[in-house]
Amino acid sequence: MATTLLLFLCLMGYVLAKEPPDVDCYVKHLEYIYCTWNKNGIPEVNYTFSSRFEGKTASDCPSYLSENNINTGCKVPYLNSGDRFNNFYTKLVHGNQSYEKKHYLKEKVKFNPPTNVTVQYGLDSNLWLNWTQISHCVESEVRYRINNKAWATYPVRAEIQNYCINLPSSALYEVQVRSKLDYYCGGSQNSFWSDWSEPEFWGSNNIPDMNSSMPVWSSVLYGLGAFLLILLVMMLLHHERIRIRIIPVVPKPSSKLHNIEEWFQFPKGLKGNFNYNERPCVVREYCHVPESDSSTCSDCSTCSGTTDQTDCSVSIPVNESDLPTPCSSSTSTVSPEEERQVSV
Repeated sequence: MATTLLLFLCLMGYVLAKEPPDVDCYVKHLEYIYCTWNKNGIPEVNYTFSSRFEGKTASDCPSYLSENNINTGCKVPYLNSGDRFNNFYTKLVHGNQSYEKKHYLKEKVKFNPPTNVTVQYGLDSNLWLNWTQISHCVESEVRYRINNKAWATYPVRAEIQNYCINLPSSALYEVQVRSKLDYYCGGSQNSFWSDWSEPEFWGSNNIPDMNSSMPVWSSVLYGLGAFLLILLVMMLLHHERIRIRIIPVVPKPSSKLHNIEEWFQFPKGLKGNFNYNERPCVVREYCHVPESDSSTCSDCSTCSGTTDQTDCSVSIPVNESDLPTPCSSSTSTVSPEEERQVSV
């Protein structure tokens, strides 16, 4: 019985014994190193905290974090961006008790949520999400949901600070972004994600009127094009000649063809201006005959030169005596006086 009671007291002492505080540290936004020791609850006593990087001198905590006047953490300035690749040592002291621990801060980096998060409806009819990061060594993650349904999450590669949602519907969109250290800058799968950014909302009432956002010069060009089109239609209606040249009329032959002008459908202004009857052209041969020689029909064959006149536009005075006779066979002799009258 005494043995059982002693064993029970030992077990109770082990349970009631206070575990040493566990210090956990990480780099906050590449500005501070946050170390806390309240993982198992608020300590009963205030510990003194000191820290150092490998190869450097230890320093006391410059700024404590506390709860109910009990120190629960410390904020140490992060002065050199390369320090996180070295070992980091912490030490808690209370009276005669001290607890030391070594930390690896290479992967333990936690950024603040992305800033300047905006959602815009682009000219390509897509929804564009943009944000700002602290460094190019940051990969991101975007999540959105439609009408408060389940979240859909999509990764975004490092150095990219935008995301496109193709052809959004008229529903309500809620969008958020978070980030963490990229693998190629010392991160890993266990790196800390930042908190999600404040939600941005976009809905059907945010779809802009494309006509109202149209540039001024586009409106001017559309107006000018419409004016020219109306002017062209008016010209075609009131000027038949221009209309026929631009849009030729296809003839419609009829079985009863009496007037060719009606068949071709000439404009009213052109009707009657066409004359299909040509006056005949008189063709004659003129011979140079000396005054002393008698004019005979047989001598015409010995003329030194002839001239054929077939141009109807040349005005030639002709007397009735010049008309061909059975003897002349359309051949006439011309004296020098007559030649001077005929020459143009």
